[in-house]
Amino acid sequence: MKVTTSNLLIDLVTKKKSTLQLEKSEWCDVVALSRQLGFLPFLYHISLEENTFSLMPKSVASQLKSAYYELLKQHDSINWHLAQLRKNNPSSLKITLLKGAAYIAAGKRNAAYRLLSDIDLLVERKFLNDAEFWLFINGFAVSVSDEYDDYYYRQWMHELPPFVNSKSGLIVDLHHNLLPISSKRHINASLIVDSGTELEEHYIVPSDEDLIIHSAVHLIQDSVFDRSLRDLCDQYWLLTDYIEQNITSAQLIDRAIKLALGTDLAKSFSLMSEVLNLPLTDEESDFVKQSLRRKRLWVLEKRCYIIMLHQPVKSEWRVKHHVASLYLFVKSHLIKMPVKLLIKHAGMKSYKRIIGLFKKQEKGS
Repeated sequence: MKVTTSNLLIDLVTKKKSTLQLEKSEWCDVVALSRQLGFLPFLYHISLEENTFSLMPKSVASQLKSAYYELLKQHDSINWHLAQLRKNNPSSLKITLLKGAAYIAAGKRNAAYRLLSDIDLLVERKFLNDAEFWLFINGFAVSVSDEYDDYYYRQWMHELPPFVNSKSGLIVDLHHNLLPISSKRHINASLIVDSGTELEEHYIVPSDEDLIIHSAVHLIQDSVFDRSLRDLCDQYWLLTDYIEQNITSAQLIDRAIKLALGTDLAKSFSLMSEVLNLPLTDEESDFVKQSLRRKRLWVLEKRCYIIMLHQPVKSEWRVKHHVASLYLFVKSHLIKMPVKLLIKHAGMKSYKRIIGLFKKQEKGS
């Protein structure tokens, strides 16, 4: 079987291969795909752990080191902004950190590997107006100027339109739930907030179980797939650390079922087993079988995920990657909203895109 670039990265993640074993001819592809996936800081760290950094081609070493310094700069910026937001919190809002910001605050292993493009925050829906004002007085403004897009976010989604800092350009995604309001699996955000750990006054990090579950939800229900492998590896690192601490995943499985998100976690378990060769316990295997036995399309869906998890750089996508991506894109939107709403939204976006093209042509003529 042909060894693909994604296979090489997977072998590095699961420690089946050392960076020292990579041929010089393989490094170019590995670096290119790692840049797309956000994996360069991971390669830097494992090369230090294996004492192979000085043995790498100089061009590769310089790119890995540059990515590491970019990560440090990003994390410093995020920590500084969070500190400022904490200072200027006039209404004593309870703010829950999500995804990358939560990994950094909680000191998770995968935080050291993770480049971030934004900060994800969660507040309960009833505090959204206070939270929006709080971001405004801290120099953040909504980046969406289109009335329909603004309405779409506020009426149907699980987050407000992105907020952008006027000076630094940092983006904040303000969530009021893990899932869109229009989703059948919409949950009460207070369940996440109340189970979290307060690191500082009014600043909360979700429980370890909820961090893993949210990561699974993000992978399974996301509509962008050019970094799917990184998202799956996030769960893999979080889960392996969780098992080391708790011995069993029983509490994690119970929590996912309680939140009605067991299907997402089961799919994630299945993908980690298939792609990352994660050995599942009997309890985990039974959980996966029971959760997915009635999901008739899971076989096709899983195949599409595996194609995207083994993807090359985006410029080298073949027909199967575009087809798999389209299938998963439509599937993710059907989870997020009813068919009628999806058709209405797709029609409106298509109409706006066509009008935009006409206006662009008129300006050019």
